[in-house]
Amino acid sequence: MLRKQKGFSLLELMVSMLIVSIALLGYAALQAYSTRALSGSYSRTSETAVLNDFVKLFQVSTRSVSTLNWPTETENISRIAFTCENAPGQLWHRGETTTVNSVLGFGVSDICAQIEQSNKIVAHDIAFQLDRRHVPKTEIYSYRLRISFAYVPKKAGIRQDQTQDVESVTVAKYCPLNENERGEKYNQDRVSAGVVCSKVEVML
Repeated sequence: MLRKQKGFSLLELMVSMLIVSIALLGYAALQAYSTRALSGSYSRTSETAVLNDFVKLFQVSTRSVSTLNWPTETENISRIAFTCENAPGQLWHRGETTTVNSVLGFGVSDICAQIEQSNKIVAHDIAFQLDRRHVPKTEIYSYRLRISFAYVPKKAGIRQDQTQDVESVTVAKYCPLNENERGEKYNQDRVSAGVVCSKVEVML
């Protein structure tokens, strides 16, 4: 009389090991994806925070915006374009002979300095445009702030210096304030260079 076999056969054991291996590989892939997603989410959150800091600075300084030394109007619009580097020199107020009291200018410079110290961004460039629209035959003005932020986020899990592998990042090349005429080309350039473009436009 044959006895009933107990335990696992070699084939059953091999099949079980294969299933476990596949499960472990899937888990590892999921962890890697989660890490990349978290890193990307952090970059977008940081980017949003940066833009919000600039917007808040101008929103709480509306009075300062109205007293800036605006250039001559063209078709009822005055425009001040500036960058992190020249903000104090561009955002000065009527009657000032120096830029010492430019609250807006040095406020912009302070926020830009914080971005420079970020360990989440490899390279970046920021451009600003401040418009004042004059309602004809009145003393009514409206103000609009536009910001364009182009940057290369640091890759998650990589410790070495990435700056040597990144070409110069400029707003003009990857994220211009006006890109309607060749928007698709800009998208292709950004993807190939790993550049993220973010813009904000607000009325003050």
